Amino acid sequence: MKISQKTIDEIFNTVVIEDVIAEFVALKKTGANYKALSPFSDEKTPSFVVSPAKEIWKDFSSGKGGNVISFLMEHEQYSYPEALLFLAKKYSINVEYIEIDSRQQEKENERQAAIIVLNFTKDIFVKNLFSKEKRALNYLSARGFTNETLKLFEIGYCGKSDNQVAKELKKLGYNISYLQQSNVLNKNENIRFGGRIIFPIHSLNGDVLGFGARILDNKLKVAKYLNSDTSDLYQKSKILYGMHLAKKSIKKMDFCYIVEGYTDVMALFKFGIKNVVSSCGTALTKEQIRLIHRFTNNITILFDSYKAGISATLKAIDATVNEGMQPKILQLPPGEDPASFLIEGSQNDIDQYIQNHTMNFIDFKCQLSEHNDTETLINTTKSIIATISLMSDSISRSFHIKEASKKLDISENNLLAELDVQLKNHTNGLKYKKNKIEPSIVNDAKYDFEKLSKNYIEELQLIRLLIAYGFKHKVTINGRGFSIADFILSELAKDSKDINSTFSIPIFNQVLTIIKEKISVNQNFSKDYFLNHSNDELRSFTAYILTDRYLLGSWENKDIIVVQEEDILFKVTKEAILRFKLKRVQQILQEIMLELKESNATNPTLIKKFTQLSKVEKKIQQNLGRIF
Repeated sequence: MKISQKTIDEIFNTVVIEDVIAEFVALKKTGANYKALSPFSDEKTPSFVVSPAKEIWKDFSSGKGGNVISFLMEHEQYSYPEALLFLAKKYSINVEYIEIDSRQQEKENERQAAIIVLNFTKDIFVKNLFSKEKRALNYLSARGFTNETLKLFEIGYCGKSDNQVAKELKKLGYNISYLQQSNVLNKNENIRFGGRIIFPIHSLNGDVLGFGARILDNKLKVAKYLNSDTSDLYQKSKILYGMHLAKKSIKKMDFCYIVEGYTDVMALFKFGIKNVVSSCGTALTKEQIRLIHRFTNNITILFDSYKAGISATLKAIDATVNEGMQPKILQLPPGEDPASFLIEGSQNDIDQYIQNHTMNFIDFKCQLSEHNDTETLINTTKSIIATISLMSDSISRSFHIKEASKKLDISENNLLAELDVQLKNHTNGLKYKKNKIEPSIVNDAKYDFEKLSKNYIEELQLIRLLIAYGFKHKVTINGRGFSIADFILSELAKDSKDINSTFSIPIFNQVLTIIKEKISVNQNFSKDYFLNHSNDELRSFTAYILTDRYLLGSWENKDIIVVQEEDILFKVTKEAILRFKLKRVQQILQEIMLELKESNATNPTLIKKFTQLSKVEKKIQQNLGRIF
């Protein structure tokens, strides 16, 4: 099941781009547009521009840009459907789905029904926490959690293992089968979480997917924690507790704390550290690391300082490095967890402790060495090199080897020899790569759009017109209507035998190919198609060419009439085609002149071609209004 085009069109027709972006960025009106400090990089002079008229944004400091959907995808790390659903919810738009097939539709219906039941069950638990029975609330208050924090995380309580929850759900017409499948309710429809504090586990967009339940009475000889069973909806290894609340701060701070427990997240959040998530009590998984990596490249591991916590920290270091992240480690004093540590210390002391005790993995592993005997030092050194060997970037490896050499007082050459051995015999099957630039790296390099705009202005102008106006805008020639795309493509094809009508840059040709394919199957396209494209570079390129570096202000308020491009679109397009052809003709003339010069002889065929093209050049120049 997917969102219907009708709903997507309604969303795009309804949203006000500046209103949406203003929820995340402090915009200031400047003429007809809005400006702000970049939300993607540190800067002192605002270079983030929102154009309501064009319905696009551009961040000139980072080079990113697009429409309202691509902003949510970049800033909030939403997928395309998640961004659409966010906007639909904001503007109270009814979402209509298209049936893909009955099986898939049924699966999606079941998923949505399960989320509704889970959220309603969560509301029952929250209500219980603040009911007359204050036992759970008093326990949480004693640990320093305020009602504000408890409500923010939607913490609840389940007093009895009875069927009251099932009864309430049935009374309202809800299907309780999903709660039984995920083992929230047992076969007898009784709740499993009696006598426990309830921690709802949320998806990235805030939907409840499952529950963690902690026993309130530690004297009882039962499991301390119970959880919803794994299902299609709730997969513990792929979820991070608190991510729905932390994602904005992680993006803003450009690093993330990872802790072990639910209350650890809540304690740090209450203290003011909001870029924090928990691995839900599991060892940090590849999927969880990749989820964090969507928001930042930097992670600080804050696990227990006991033996089990240290072991988990060492595994997390290697796992995060292996995924291309840069881990740091922070350990609290023995016997402390974040909740107890933060409630006892002053703000200044805690800030100072964090600053003084946050270290990289080299310092952490050196610190773990309790003895200075040869065997311990060898093991510590091999452990450090093993982590460095997981780095895919040769420059990062080189800098870490240099630092390790200083800390361990061992020559870089000896450490490099050990690194070479570990790279060749990597236990994870990592293939040994020599430190050389592969062709694929060159091909994948980011385009310098500013440079392209100077060197390929004629091609860039045609691509801009195709994206901005290609399908929707029409021109009339000899009484017939053509789309801008049809007009440009037919004009290029007309002279393709005589001049090279392909573009010089791969990304230009990529746009051209997409548009040709769309036209061949009679599919509509617009700038939004390119602004929302799955290819990051194509999105950035589209935003770049649609955004003027210096946008016009409110000239009409000053009684100055500015002719808009749409008003003279045929003239602009025709001129762009002529300039493109002129550049191609001039290139061919240049090549012929060089050939004649190098051959040092007369070539009738070349001379004839040169004469013909010279006439074509003159004619184009005259059409462009240039005087000879």
